[in-house]
Amino acid sequence: MNDRMPQINEKVHHILAELFSQGIEIPVEFFISVVKVACAPDLRTAKVFVSILPFVKSEEGLQWLIDNRKQIQGLFGKKANLKYTPMLRFVIDESEEGADEIFSIMDKL
Repeated sequence: MNDRMPQINEKVHHILAELFSQGIEIPVEFFISVVKVACAPDLRTAKVFVSILPFVKSEEGLQWLIDNRKQIQGLFGKKANLKYTPMLRFVIDESEEGADEIFSIMDKL
């Protein structure tokens, strides 16, 4: 990985977070936030780790993202000033759910 990849990942993260907060109308039954982005070195693909609340609706939220990927990608491409617009692949970030489970166990102690 070269020195620019963290900067590119951060730029993609920032643009997507801005789109989810202001540019895209997300259904009210769930809240989507971008946790992390990992772009491929050739910038052809980007794996977008998202957190979807409530956790019980995370699969439904992920399906909504997949169904609306072309719209999200189009808006992203207009805002990003990159040579290539990476194909966005959305995945659920499991770390927050795991942390939530740990905190609930600790609360019971």
